[in-house]
Amino acid sequence: MNVKFHLNNIKYNNSKIQTCLLRVDFNVPISENYEILDDTRIRVVKKTIDYLINHNIRIIMVSHMGRPKGEKSSKLSLNNIKEQIEQILNYQINLIDFSETNMLNKINSINNNELIMLDNIRFFKEEENYSESFSETLSSIADIYVNEAFAVSHRNHSSITGVTNYLPSYMGYKMYEEYNSISNVNSSHYKNSLAIFGGSKIDDKILILRNFIGKVNTILIGGGMIQSFLKSKDDTNSIDRENDTIVEILNNNKTEIILPDDVLIKVNDRVENIDTNKLSEKDSILDIGFRTINKYKDIISNSDYILWNGPMGIFEIDETNKGTAAIAKAIEMNQNAYTVAGGGSTLQAIKEFTNRDKFSHVSTGGGAFMEYIENGTLPGIEAIIHNSLNQ
Repeated sequence: MNVKFHLNNIKYNNSKIQTCLLRVDFNVPISENYEILDDTRIRVVKKTIDYLINHNIRIIMVSHMGRPKGEKSSKLSLNNIKEQIEQILNYQINLIDFSETNMLNKINSINNNELIMLDNIRFFKEEENYSESFSETLSSIADIYVNEAFAVSHRNHSSITGVTNYLPSYMGYKMYEEYNSISNVNSSHYKNSLAIFGGSKIDDKILILRNFIGKVNTILIGGGMIQSFLKSKDDTNSIDRENDTIVEILNNNKTEIILPDDVLIKVNDRVENIDTNKLSEKDSILDIGFRTINKYKDIISNSDYILWNGPMGIFEIDETNKGTAAIAKAIEMNQNAYTVAGGGSTLQAIKEFTNRDKFSHVSTGGGAFMEYIENGTLPGIEAIIHNSLNQ
């Protein structure tokens, strides 16, 4: 690995113990009793932690939890999940309040084989309200900075972009994997590239869809966007901005847009499969239909690059999960393609219907994943790359 901003290129100072400010994302789903429901974002940082510990580097982890809005809250303290994180990472963790007196003395007294974790960094309003002075103060307790929090790297926050102005900065293993894998969407190596977009809200996807025109050969439409696309399909006299954008997407001559031929709807409390040309505006689409499933599966099997974001329908219910399950399985079966997936609901669907290890890359980011594929970069990524150019 010769990429300058990768973790492997940290410059070591053998004359003293170095301290790393490690930005992680432990803002994981938890139950009312603080039981961690999905520990993926914790597990993925272990490789980076092990690497730093093995190189005798003291680690201070920085994370947020929830939205305390700059106020301390016992309900949003990382102390509530500290013991579970210790079990997952197999390290003892020392939780420290960043504002406590004698903090540096306490940090220096901790064994290098143990981890230090600052309590919820969003207890400080200067974190979300980007502050140079807060960034500098946060940086003063470390010698180097490593970002292993891709899921929040679309935020211009002090612990994401600010600290890179004061410390040599690097990407951790998972962060670099996210950066490298999702960037492949712009590669010219793929002859039959495909993007699959679903999900419940078109507002979250419409600009991303437009920006994908010309970047992939084909786009499959599913989920809550189906109705809007079908309605706009033959509309050339729209006055609605969203509808204008859909018409622009449908009429492009660079990327083929494929819509369902049939869908599932509820009729008199029963789920029925109907052709899309028989849909009325009051019908609520629950999933793609059986013929569309087979059509989409054929396209997936003949693609050499596949990016997937968003379920095909309401996949949490057995009656309406066939489309999402079929898409997940079809992507898994195409082992000749480079396959990338991301987004909260997409991760949940992969976990339920298929083997995530069969995908080339599954992103840990939700909003960050979407913003990255829309804009081709993120503030947290740009900050580290800029830092490496100036080192």
